[in-house]
Amino acid sequence: MVDIAIQNINWLTIPAGAVLYMLVGGLWYGPVAGKAWMAEMGMTEDELRAAGNPAAAMGKSFIAAFFLSAGLAFILAMPAFRDSGWQGGMMTGFIIAVLIIGGGTFPNYAFENKTLRHFLIHMGCVIIAMMLMGAMMGVWR
Repeated sequence: MVDIAIQNINWLTIPAGAVLYMLVGGLWYGPVAGKAWMAEMGMTEDELRAAGNPAAAMGKSFIAAFFLSAGLAFILAMPAFRDSGWQGGMMTGFIIAVLIIGGGTFPNYAFENKTLRHFLIHMGCVIIAMMLMGAMMGVWR
């Protein structure tokens, strides 16, 4: 039987992780890789502004970030990961991002004929956010 040990989860890290994920996304799709992402989407800044209020998409994104954060918190609460510190949390976030999220979502890009660059733009955000969330959870017990 797998010992998830929910009593070892700091429940405040879950919403904090979701907020951290959204902050990374805001920076990533803004000043860091926003222009490259828009180019891959075939959009201009004017078209993006004209698309309207992004509140609904951001709300859905926050819910997804909350689930990612909860999943990471549950994994880091398992005995094998419990005392791994910030480095173990960061490495766990990296492994989940690359091997599980990346491996699970890459076929979507392949079947939708999206470019590798498009995939890597999205995965850059996921990897950085998951690593930071894992480090935060590894420290904030």
